[in-house]
Amino acid sequence: MITMSGKKIDDFEAFKIYLAMKSHFNSEYDFIKYKGKVSPKKETYYGRRDRRTFEELSRRFDKKSLEEFLLALFLNVTENGNLAISRNEFMWTGNLLDKESYDTYKNWKKRIQSIKYTFTNDCHVLFTRASEENIEFNSIFKSIDNDYPFIVFLEKRGELSLETLIIFEKIFAFIDKVKINDTTYWPIYTKKVKDYMSFLDIDVNYYVNVLRDILIDDYYEDYGQLIKKTS
Repeated sequence: MITMSGKKIDDFEAFKIYLAMKSHFNSEYDFIKYKGKVSPKKETYYGRRDRRTFEELSRRFDKKSLEEFLLALFLNVTENGNLAISRNEFMWTGNLLDKESYDTYKNWKKRIQSIKYTFTNDCHVLFTRASEENIEFNSIFKSIDNDYPFIVFLEKRGELSLETLIIFEKIFAFIDKVKINDTTYWPIYTKKVKDYMSFLDIDVNYYVNVLRDILIDDYYEDYGQLIKKTS
């Protein structure tokens, strides 16, 4: 699911992983493409006031676990673009060692471990809510009256997981087709979705089949009639 490499690291390696993950979510740098490789100067690192944070992170995590830990935290972003657990770099790196940060990581791990189960449940939430509001299938993924698509609305309310939304994006590629006048929050949201997508290596065909069966078996009158069930 999440493909990263696990090995023991020192504090400078921990800092480089942090810098690479931060660059992935805050710039055009691609963590997966470049395999998390960055080239900061050691002198710059040794001049930082937060070195003890990275020393502690290198003791708590191996490479794979630290990559996952930081991924979970960088996904925890507010609508104004700030990390939800901080407002500036040094404060944030200090907060990396807080219980709140570790809880964020544990919650993310649970979502990943149960992603198939969650997707099935989320599909029922999505299609039940959509049918109650008489929303056509294709309109679930479109902007209506310049508002967020219904699926995004539910994810932002915490009724669907971000992983489920990304699976639908991998199936239907709807994000880039959404036209919204919001030039502040929507670009931040879509960047987070796209940045996260590269980390989720999933079997799309599996989820297509799960989706098809749910629509035909449980939502035939509303949506399943659009699909021909194949053997």
